[in-house]
Amino acid sequence: TIFLLVDGCSQKSSSFKAADLATSIDERYYTINNLKKSANNLIRSIENCRLDIRRWGGRHEANSNHSYFEGHERVDVITHRKEFIQHFLSRKAEYYTITNDESPKWIIPTTPHRTILICHDESTFRSGEISPHRWIIDDNAPFFSKGRGRSHMLSDFSVLHPSSPFFRLNQEEWNEATRKYPELLQDSDITYEKHSASAATNIGGDLYMDNSSVLEQFEKFFKLLQFKKEFK
Repeated sequence: TIFLLVDGCSQKSSSFKAADLATSIDERYYTINNLKKSANNLIRSIENCRLDIRRWGGRHEANSNHSYFEGHERVDVITHRKEFIQHFLSRKAEYYTITNDESPKWIIPTTPHRTILICHDESTFRSGEISPHRWIIDDNAPFFSKGRGRSHMLSDFSVLHPSSPFFRLNQEEWNEATRKYPELLQDSDITYEKHSASAATNIGGDLYMDNSSVLEQFEKFFKLLQFKKEFK
């Protein structure tokens, strides 16, 4: 019975109910005692099974804010993950890295082929964010911030290279890029940083960074990347 409970509470579908436990107990009772069920009553009621689940440490709460994964431990996924990690580890000497101490310094690769790691990152910053609980002393309570404030979303390309922590072109490189790709000068629904593919938006007021927006951002990034002279 306890194994049924643990297994049921571990399922992603969240379909396990106290009635399932009551039915299982009923079926096992008649099987173990070699009896034939002649009435519709359950050996242990659903209400009592709810109490049993609580006694065993179970809780009935909103199905949110839990660890989520799907298919992460499939054999093909594990194999691909190992290959992906090994691809980077085997080329560690080719990367620009920094020392892990109080005064980090750049470690410049000495291999014939140097690799610059570029990562895409999205972060959302909220103004006026407050804690749901706080300490208050009578007659000294501050004004309450009404509402949740505005959220500002940043979509950046961070670079592991001494030139800059974020990808951007200088004026000369930007001029070369726009001569080849004049569409870079056209207005867009996305607010881009100057000479860069990094973008920002106010959630709720501007266009949200959905999949099509991010793809447009990457397209611009690849157009600009070829003109970054410090990467050559």
